[in-house]
Amino acid sequence: MKKLCCLLGILFVFSLFSYAQRLSSLPEITPAGKGIVVPYADNIGYWKSMVRQGYVKPQKTVPWTPSKPGSVVIKSSSSLPQDSPDVPVTSSTSLTQSENSVFIDPGDEDNVLNSNNSSDWAQGSVSNLFGADSYSSSDNGLSWGGISTGAGNTNNGDPATAISRDGRWYVGKISHTLGQNVAYSTDKGITWTDVQVAAGPGNVYGLLDKNHLWIDNSLSSVFLGNLYAAWTNFITGSPDSTQVQASRSNDGGLHWSSPIAVSRDANALKLNHGVNIATGENGQVYMAWSIYDSWPADENAIGFVRSFDGGGVWQSATRIIQNIKGIRNSMTSKAMRVNSFPSMAVDLSNGPNRGTIYLVWANVGTPGVNTGSDIDIYLIKSADDGMTWSAPVKVNQDAAGIGKQHFFPWITVDAVTGGICVIYYDDRNVSPSEAETWVSWSYDGGNSFTDFRVSDVAFTPSPVPGLAFNYFGDYIGIQSLNMKVYPVWTDNRLPGGQTMTWTSPFDLGPAPGQPWVMYY
Repeated sequence: MKKLCCLLGILFVFSLFSYAQRLSSLPEITPAGKGIVVPYADNIGYWKSMVRQGYVKPQKTVPWTPSKPGSVVIKSSSSLPQDSPDVPVTSSTSLTQSENSVFIDPGDEDNVLNSNNSSDWAQGSVSNLFGADSYSSSDNGLSWGGISTGAGNTNNGDPATAISRDGRWYVGKISHTLGQNVAYSTDKGITWTDVQVAAGPGNVYGLLDKNHLWIDNSLSSVFLGNLYAAWTNFITGSPDSTQVQASRSNDGGLHWSSPIAVSRDANALKLNHGVNIATGENGQVYMAWSIYDSWPADENAIGFVRSFDGGGVWQSATRIIQNIKGIRNSMTSKAMRVNSFPSMAVDLSNGPNRGTIYLVWANVGTPGVNTGSDIDIYLIKSADDGMTWSAPVKVNQDAAGIGKQHFFPWITVDAVTGGICVIYYDDRNVSPSEAETWVSWSYDGGNSFTDFRVSDVAFTPSPVPGLAFNYFGDYIGIQSLNMKVYPVWTDNRLPGGQTMTWTSPFDLGPAPGQPWVMYY
């Protein structure tokens, strides 16, 4: 009887994985779409357009599974328990949100900007995409306000947020013409002005995809206030197609430089994707991304490039780590598409690790071995502007070898304390189809980590009805400053599977033995 139960359990898990794998397969392109559709695009507006034009077939609806409640208390072995209930950034019942970006005002950790992919929600499905929205909080994330219908003009989403030291707010996104725009606000999100960074494909096919935006807020930088935007060019016929392109603004986002392809010397055999930007204490600019040497395939290397003159000249791109195995093709046992795009942050504190670059990604098994059913978060770091990198360190601290899966990491480093936090989805305590949101933190420069769960519920990811191809968002976010931490993520706990943005702000105190002193 025990053997039978065990066999049935294995078959159940396998069937879940097979079902998720079928859901996570590549979009089914119709004969009309052959040679037109960009199969590795990730933007929901792009895929919705492809479905509307009949080039790809739509995603079938997946039944919603109600969430399982848990505790609102954040418990860690190295700090006092904190009562931190999850807070939605809006209580609207007529919206969905996904792909979450968050940025703290560098002068006040109580003020924070959030942007998400936003769309309507009626009768359990999406009809209209609004694009990157804007929400904010001025009371430690306890309450939020904002607009749902797009920061600036209606757009195709993929939001990335930033706030300058002089109080200017920014949201980068894919424009309504599938190019790149950045919106800015000088009145804390009441009004927004859109500026084109790079034009869309025009009369040809494709898009500028999976963008990131960053601002240099280091007081010791000669390029203080510079903005940097980057994305992958997927425009048919472009000489930079499948390359990461970069642009900069040194006047508050009013004007942007002509895009430059920065990834070419990394020699990706197929494509570069999922770029992430960070800046150093003296104005160094760093970009990292995933490399695919074949398609369809998992991410197999991480590319990196840097600039020492504020984004005017870029050094030759390199592969900072090879022989990794991401999850884009291997996938998880969740009913959603996934990726192993890197996330990067730099220590700008006055602590012992000032200037260190930290980078995280999700890997199948141990990097370099790349086998097994585990998906774990790994970190590498560099103390010499990215010339050399450390051996990978496992971030999540649960036991290895039992098939648990952790993915969508995002990293932040407190510019005051130097404390590191990494957010990710995690199924260590739930079934293979479910997920919770966890954070790992480190006080010793990423040499060791401690984990705790931040979400109050366990939820079952599933494709958002009306948004094609297994879409449940492609990233989540986190930022910290002066011991305040804002994690943001997507889940579908609400009735009927309404997919929304949640946060659970908490305080990460100083390293053991250090005083609780808040300063700038």
